[in-house]
Amino acid sequence: MRAPDNAIPVTLALRWSDQDANAHVNNATIVTLVEEARVRAAKDLIGPISTESIVHVVRSLNVVYDAELTYADSIEARVWVSHIGNTSYTVTHELIQEGKSCVTATATLVVIDTTQRRPTPLPEDLIQRLRAHLSE
Repeated sequence: MRAPDNAIPVTLALRWSDQDANAHVNNATIVTLVEEARVRAAKDLIGPISTESIVHVVRSLNVVYDAELTYADSIEARVWVSHIGNTSYTVTHELIQEGKSCVTATATLVVIDTTQRRPTPLPEDLIQRLRAHLSE
């Protein structure tokens, strides 16, 4: 496993319909699982996902498939911050099954000012929360 000790653990349920014709979890479903892990970890990771003045939007997403995921009752995800920038931060996700790292994904999120609809510097309280889960 690659996740650092300060990663946030998230248990995710799988559905029978998450499989494809090759009897592994479909690649598109993997992206949904990554999103679900990030959203569930957000309370610890960043606090409120949005306020009246700012929102967090995904700018990019990169997924690396190291091993197949197969249908099971659940899988384990680990979520942590791998970079903090001026107006954005990067969250890394690892999906683990039976103790084996199967998928690693990184998502860069940008903080947008809702009135200007433009990137805005990360608030200091958000930076402090992100640092608690930072591992580069």
